[in-house]
Amino acid sequence: RILEIDEQNLVAVVEPNVITADLQAAVEKVGLFYPPDPASLNQSVIGGNVAECAGGPRAFKYGTTKQYVIGLEAVLPTGEIVETGGKVVKNVVGYDVTHLLVGSEGTLAVITKIILRLVPKPPVQSTLRATFRSVDDAAQAVTNIIRHRVVPAALELIDGDCLEAVARHLNVRSLAKEGTAALLLLEMDGLAEAVAEEARRVEQACLEAGATEILRARDEAERQELWRVRREVSPSLKVITPIKFNHDVVVPKGRVPQLFAFVDRLKRDYRLRIPCFGHAGDGNIHVNIMVTPGDEDEMRRAHEAERVLFEGVVSMEGSISGEHGIGFAKAKYMPIELSADEIALMKRLKQAFDPHGLLNPGKMFPD
Repeated sequence: RILEIDEQNLVAVVEPNVITADLQAAVEKVGLFYPPDPASLNQSVIGGNVAECAGGPRAFKYGTTKQYVIGLEAVLPTGEIVETGGKVVKNVVGYDVTHLLVGSEGTLAVITKIILRLVPKPPVQSTLRATFRSVDDAAQAVTNIIRHRVVPAALELIDGDCLEAVARHLNVRSLAKEGTAALLLLEMDGLAEAVAEEARRVEQACLEAGATEILRARDEAERQELWRVRREVSPSLKVITPIKFNHDVVVPKGRVPQLFAFVDRLKRDYRLRIPCFGHAGDGNIHVNIMVTPGDEDEMRRAHEAERVLFEGVVSMEGSISGEHGIGFAKAKYMPIELSADEIALMKRLKQAFDPHGLLNPGKMFPD
């Protein structure tokens, strides 16, 4: 349940099983805004978003879930009920237990209530789609946009393999036009005059990078159609093959072109299909390694490529996971990014919260 929407203090108090989109709709009715928007927002719940520190397209401008969690109620594995934070955005009394629990993947406590910071709803939005002949051109457009000093609410990149899959999945062949190898989906929000100026700069930045077509949504129905394409990318990849290693690596924004070049080498070296899409604005790209069911050799090559991908991302000053978390599947790769001392410290924290290992045993840590 949504327990409270406090308009005066710009906070919402919710139970963990509230669907993300339902909370957003409820607060927008009173002119407020909850920005985190994972692609699964129509199915995912706030408790899960907090456990993973979910992001989404709007993270480039607005940040991830942890920027909005200001208080929690949680049950520890030892039975105590603790309350952390509150309705204030400033609180430096003691350790920041609230944000220690955010992103802990259910390994430290069971969250039972969440206090979220809200912001005023932006009055105007402008959404546009730009297509390019190459991923390099699209990545250059991202660089140009940042150079033009524009921070869009969303800046999403979809490569040609993903576009082909979405076109087949939604039966919209116009998405996979000949010569289109990448697409950018951009959204600006704020006051009308500022949004108009940002949209002008963004279009100019895309044209400078060689955009072949720019389409701006004329109304909310067209805006939703543009976003439907983006949100259907991940499920659409099953038309290629039902097995995928869906990674959410992140690199500094300026290294996004380097990451795509690195993935191209992985495709060639390991003879794999690796469609990519994601949040180009903050460097968080979903790299999907596709595997044919029953092909053991391809599965072996996919696992090898997975490790090389993570090593390459860390060498680019990035991270092996930007928003999906570690879980069980990536636990063995934690030492690629974290030192033995860092992992030991995290294990001691786990031991302090959960001395008997009751919560999500085996999750996150490599052993």
